[in-house]
Amino acid sequence: LHVSGDIGCGRRFQVATYTALTGFYRLSIAALRSALELTTIGAWAQVCGKHQEFRRWRAGKSPLSFGQACDGLCGETVALRTHLRATVNDSLFDQKTPSDEGGFLRRIYNGVSNFSHARPGFADGDFRESNGPIYVRSAFNHVAWMQFETLGLCFVLVLLARPKQRIPQPALELFHDVKRVKSRVTRAAFGFLYPAAGI
Repeated sequence: LHVSGDIGCGRRFQVATYTALTGFYRLSIAALRSALELTTIGAWAQVCGKHQEFRRWRAGKSPLSFGQACDGLCGETVALRTHLRATVNDSLFDQKTPSDEGGFLRRIYNGVSNFSHARPGFADGDFRESNGPIYVRSAFNHVAWMQFETLGLCFVLVLLARPKQRIPQPALELFHDVKRVKSRVTRAAFGFLYPAAGI
């Protein structure tokens, strides 16, 4: 799978964990946003055969957005989209419309972007109700939920890009634990793409 940026996506999850443990919740979620964006763009390049466009983007010669990647993946994953609509009445990549709030991947990305950009109500001070890095159980639990959901979505994206990828046992355990990956659409997508998991 294509990777990009100053550190790999795996390292971004390490950063997200460390910053959450030290009370910097907004920075933790910003790392999740970056991991989700990079994995989505990498999956798009693989699935849609956009290797040249990806290289130009990496070289800073052309823009490429998360939304563009979702649009491309939506068009190339019809079987998955049909399955998700039939089983959980949801989607991953669909655009938002007046009658539909959009795919789950886009919804999660929008949620983490609120924190990443420190929009009103989504800054560390709002989380902690304090100006210093302190442990707040509800904030940590929220960040942990976002981390598990983002990680689950990244595994789904990896499977789209590399259908024969072997998934390690700890990841399978993550999907079998409904207290971690709670999203029905993420679990349904993973089960569809990796039937050996028995999800």
